[in-house]
Amino acid sequence: MIPFIKKNLHLLAVLSIAGQGLLYLLIGSLVNSQLEAVPINSAIDDRIPFLSWFVISYAAWMMILYVAFIYLGLTNRPLYWRSIIAYNIAVMISNLIFIVFPTYMPRPDITDSDLFSRLVLFIYNNDEPVNCFPSIHCLTTYLLIITMHRHKLFAVVPRMLISLFLWSIIASTLFIKQHALVDAIGGIALAEITYRLVYYFLDKQGKLPVSKPFSPGVSLSG
Repeated sequence: MIPFIKKNLHLLAVLSIAGQGLLYLLIGSLVNSQLEAVPINSAIDDRIPFLSWFVISYAAWMMILYVAFIYLGLTNRPLYWRSIIAYNIAVMISNLIFIVFPTYMPRPDITDSDLFSRLVLFIYNNDEPVNCFPSIHCLTTYLLIITMHRHKLFAVVPRMLISLFLWSIIASTLFIKQHALVDAIGGIALAEITYRLVYYFLDKQGKLPVSKPFSPGVSLSG
């Protein structure tokens, strides 16, 4: 056990997820008490139906994030570090945006008492409807999607199945009304830009080479 721990001390960087989460909560409390947030929803969002059963995908996000980074840390250390760096840069940029441009997402009244609706209510009661743009759920999930596809981490079928579920996490932010469409687009765009910049600078410096490098000049679907 001790040799395993010594060999994998780099996995401690995964704790940055918790650190970023605490900062997110602090900014949320600041927005609620001192800053005036603006509504982020549009007419398009009003037409998107509320589907409570998407809460399963939404709630799975944090566990998947930890599992994904730990998996990378155990199987591909250079790719792990690149992903951790991209994650933290993108989330820190998001936190700055939350302060400079505070937003909130109006939520529907939940009157049903089924399990899914109760889970949505639990999320509503424990997560203020602020810090919306960009969506960190969408940002980090898309970062996992493009990392998995561009480095072909699994065989085609498992990769497609995992990708399908990851896209359901992104969709869930809209269907349970945690985010507006612009939040999702902003999160995806920020993830793509950060990913490309991190890879550009690390490749330019010859740092953390990976076995299947992504070429920014090639268009790959995520």
